[in-house]
Amino acid sequence: MKAVVESKSVRIWYRALAAAYFSVAVFEIVAEFLKEKPLIMATKPLLMPLMIVLYLHTSKRRNPYFVTALFFSWIANMLFVSTDFNYIITGTLFFTAYRVLVIFIVVRHIKIPGVIPLFIGCLPFLFIYLFTINLTYEEQQDGFWLFLLQGIFTIIFGGLSLGSYIFKSNRANTYLLISTMLFTFTQFLFVIRLFYTINIFQPLAMLLYVVGQFLLFKFLIIEEKKLAQNQN
Repeated sequence: MKAVVESKSVRIWYRALAAAYFSVAVFEIVAEFLKEKPLIMATKPLLMPLMIVLYLHTSKRRNPYFVTALFFSWIANMLFVSTDFNYIITGTLFFTAYRVLVIFIVVRHIKIPGVIPLFIGCLPFLFIYLFTINLTYEEQQDGFWLFLLQGIFTIIFGGLSLGSYIFKSNRANTYLLISTMLFTFTQFLFVIRLFYTINIFQPLAMLLYVVGQFLLFKFLIIEEKKLAQNQN
């Protein structure tokens, strides 16, 4: 009886925290669309802390690498609020560190696909980055090599996600693949909006990022539960 009550309490808190995360995200996305800087500064800093609390509450294993990755993502998001190119470069460094940690976490939870599935998985993400580089090469200047490094990690991550999905299309791998695709388009839109001022790009990028982060969290929770069941 006690276990049932605890399980119900966990579900209630999970729903409340998830609702808080998406509610803040809605306000942040609207603020981005309206270009309301005060509202952006009030909502954006809350997103990753809410995701960290949601993860710590839901997970029974509490992976410190994932918490650290979310912290790096939080710093990157704060720096990306600025239009100063130096802040954007620093934010990109933190987001690259986030990406490296996420790849490390994913590799520990999936079966690495063979060479052919991995190669096939990398191709769509490679094409997206080649297109983006071709579109913004002249404008990127000093930031080009950092963007290229970011692209290499994203292509690897995309190859692992799609290759793993091709190898085994279960629910966890589906979440991982969709999350990776959303993150890739988020980065594409982020780079494009730096050089082409179209108002919808930033709120759309934030929408994709928020959903992608949640799906990555869901992937990790499923994999942690499977790992715990296998150990028992």
